[in-house]
Amino acid sequence: MAVAIGIAATATVISLVMKEPSSGPSFSLPQIVDASTQSDTAAATIGYTFSLFGKKVIIPEYTPGWVYFWLLMAAGFGLFISEEALNVWAGISLARTLCLDGTWQSLVTSFSANASYIVSTVLWIYWGVCISDMIPFYLGKLFRQTRASEDISSKIGIGKEKALSISQAVQKYGNLIGFVERFSIGVRNPTAFLAGALGISADFFFAGVCFGCLFTLPIQLAVGFLLRERPVVALASVAAAVGIWTMFPYAAAACTALFFYFGRQQSNN
Repeated sequence: MAVAIGIAATATVISLVMKEPSSGPSFSLPQIVDASTQSDTAAATIGYTFSLFGKKVIIPEYTPGWVYFWLLMAAGFGLFISEEALNVWAGISLARTLCLDGTWQSLVTSFSANASYIVSTVLWIYWGVCISDMIPFYLGKLFRQTRASEDISSKIGIGKEKALSISQAVQKYGNLIGFVERFSIGVRNPTAFLAGALGISADFFFAGVCFGCLFTLPIQLAVGFLLRERPVVALASVAAAVGIWTMFPYAAAACTALFFYFGRQQSNN
């Protein structure tokens, strides 16, 4: 993970040094404004907004992919940002680079003009999601080694009953928990932390996260794409979906476990 973050840091520096391409959208970096004031520029800027140390940070359209990557790293530490909302906004931003007037020619033309930005942004986000999920996992492993406290729920900011429920799920699904964690909206970090604390293999966990992200990331981007003309509704729908989707990962893991079980039975026969 350290090597991957080092490569990402190097790529970020190169991206900052290099000039913008002559073709494609003009990149926009995040804007930081005082939360207590309302400037005309900030009010006119459409973007995903979150608060940071008394400031308001606006992620505008055409934000470079490496910005999303480092914001996802912050989300991995549980800081000031929602992965779901950020990725939905990325879907909105990417959709707005395309010409969607109902004709294939205009769609293909606009995609060709913005292909490098779209593909690079999706790759940055994908690896940002996968690597950020490993941060609470390794923190959980560190907790397991140091045994700093028996009150594990206080370390991850959830109640004892919720921590017990997640712990039981980790023990029940074992090496499949990385896949389950990707669908655990609202409790991803606690699930990853407890998976590390309970001794789940890092290789299996990371493989499950990478596989699960192939499903969750397209869903997040698709929500943004479908609601590209109504960004406020799109971001608000993320919060409404948290409670609905909390139970889904366990059902998905159960189906996956049954699939492997019946496959093993057939191979034995």
